[in-house]
Amino acid sequence: MEGNYTENSSYDEFTLNFKLDENVEIDQKEMDLFNYEFVGNRVTCVETEINGIRALQYTVPATLPIEPFLTKQLYKPEFLAILSNILNQLMYFDENDMPLSKLFLDFKYMYIELSTMNVQLIYMPVKKVFPSVNVTNFIEDLIRKVRFSDLECVELVDNILAYLDSRLMFNLADFYNFILNLQAREMLESDKTAEESGTTVLVNSSEYENPIPYLVRIRTNELIPVLKNNFIVGKSHEADYQITDNRKVSRKHASFRISNGECYIKDNNSTNHTFVNGKLLQPNVEVMLSNNDYIRFGDEEFKYWVR
Repeated sequence: MEGNYTENSSYDEFTLNFKLDENVEIDQKEMDLFNYEFVGNRVTCVETEINGIRALQYTVPATLPIEPFLTKQLYKPEFLAILSNILNQLMYFDENDMPLSKLFLDFKYMYIELSTMNVQLIYMPVKKVFPSVNVTNFIEDLIRKVRFSDLECVELVDNILAYLDSRLMFNLADFYNFILNLQAREMLESDKTAEESGTTVLVNSSEYENPIPYLVRIRTNELIPVLKNNFIVGKSHEADYQITDNRKVSRKHASFRISNGECYIKDNNSTNHTFVNGKLLQPNVEVMLSNNDYIRFGDEEFKYWVR
């Protein structure tokens, strides 16, 4: 990446400035796509002038640099959350024809929000060809930087490296699904442990043999596994999936229930209602979902997807 780098910080955000050569043009489509909040990434980018010098300025929300964070002991769920978030963003760039080579896949320019494990990535929306990026090497570098907490993490890493070694050609979508399956298995095992300790569990890994249902958030392309028998979507901190950036979503807008391999949705008397394939749901009445159904909470759209 070209140009000089400077940093300015404040209590709730900081800025990164990168000098641009005069002959480098901005790709406005790519800039618009990058500035659209997606998959937990809230970094924004503008073209500006600093002391007469043309620059790209990035505003990064209050986060921590990921490099020192990785040196603390990470548990398996933390590492999987970080990796799946990064891969989900790579999928967003790839699906929108934004070359991954324009990403700063450099750990000193990657940031993490501790409350969500969302990773903030930096992208250069310019009309210029950059050297190709090797995602497999990046993942291996990420693994090498992590200080894992226990043997379970070591076994996880062995599983991931074995997967990468077994593929002649790396496929981003296939690897992303592989990591999502590991995440789902971890969540199910956690639920089973909670049940054995006396906590109410919604799905038992030994009993749940049906394909895992997901919600795909259309606006961000986020993939959300529905693993509980009473999975709540809303803006409340008590919801299993929180939508905090849309005022038309109620605190506990709707619930999903898994029974006998089927998934049912119910509107929880929300203010702006729930719709399935455009049809209004009556409050507190369950409706069975089918694969690829479109769901709308107020004006927030999702797709129901079963692998």
